[in-house]
Amino acid sequence: MTLNAGLRIARVHSPFLRPNGSSYTLASRVATSRTSKQWQIISRTGPCRAASTASQVKEVPKSTSEVVSSERLTSPLPASTTLNPPASTRPPPLDTPTRDPSSSIFTYFYHLGKAYMTFYKTGLRAIFTNRKLLSQSPTASTPSPPIPGSISFPTRSEVLLRRRVRHDLSRLPIFGVLLIVCGELTPLVVLLFPRLTPLTCRIPKQADALRRISETRRDASFRGLRYRPDPLKGNEPASNGHICRSLGLTSSLWDKIGLDGPFAASLTQRAIARIAADDAMLREGGGVEALVDEEVLLACEDRGIDVLGKPVDELRSRLEEWLRKTTPEGVASAKSDSALEESVLKRAEEKIRETLVSLDGRV
Repeated sequence: MTLNAGLRIARVHSPFLRPNGSSYTLASRVATSRTSKQWQIISRTGPCRAASTASQVKEVPKSTSEVVSSERLTSPLPASTTLNPPASTRPPPLDTPTRDPSSSIFTYFYHLGKAYMTFYKTGLRAIFTNRKLLSQSPTASTPSPPIPGSISFPTRSEVLLRRRVRHDLSRLPIFGVLLIVCGELTPLVVLLFPRLTPLTCRIPKQADALRRISETRRDASFRGLRYRPDPLKGNEPASNGHICRSLGLTSSLWDKIGLDGPFAASLTQRAIARIAADDAMLREGGGVEALVDEEVLLACEDRGIDVLGKPVDELRSRLEEWLRKTTPEGVASAKSDSALEESVLKRAEEKIRETLVSLDGRV
């Protein structure tokens, strides 16, 4: 792939491809003042959340031949703006009142319900704000496959923004009905159905409950591996079911009947490819130190690393250790030699598989 003489945007090419042969490539654009204002959510009835001022760049998949480039440029933006998605993709702060012994219990519950409704309203506004950010990107109408020579590339911020918007929009109709019907009782109902809630509307207790379920299920899966005569290898078919259970890719109902979930192999391969691409973007975009605390926790969750009760400094160290363990040999050579691209991709996925089957919640 050649660079046009007048090209001013910086390109950072990832050595890892997605399953369909396209790649995650990093780039960034300088955000305007108008864009910065659009990355904020202002709640008239609750606290105001300032979102990230990351630039808006649309994801454009590239073919294998377009991925490899012998020239490497650096991004003109700080790594924190290209690695971290907007703060509006995460839940807003929940400020619950403290009970005053001199006031009545009805007054306390009234203010408590009001705080939760403010939280949910802010979270719902965030969904539409994120959708608007995604739709207003310059490459929103780019066809797939992309036009060769396109200069628009996704950053990690853009990739996660797109993924979280899709997640939240798919759950918005059911959650909207639930919020209308239950009203102030919604915080109690969502604890029974935690996965029906958009990411921006998950209260802290709900998020902790989901993490506890995931970590308990992962621990049970690893306990089951101890009864095997030989250690589980990443290239064995049985590893697909274990990785699905460890990462929560299939329903826990399959665990109760002792079977792997359907399509375990394809779900595992897709998750490993996604993690490999995210690892590559972290390595080339500034590393773990550029991530905000909330994104460190979410990145650890995505990789099957236990997070409950762990300080963020410890999680940063674990995420850095993960990146060291899963870095394939020959990355530097592959960036200048297209013939090594596929082999490097396979080695990266093999390392991730081996790490996942031996992780046990730790790194």
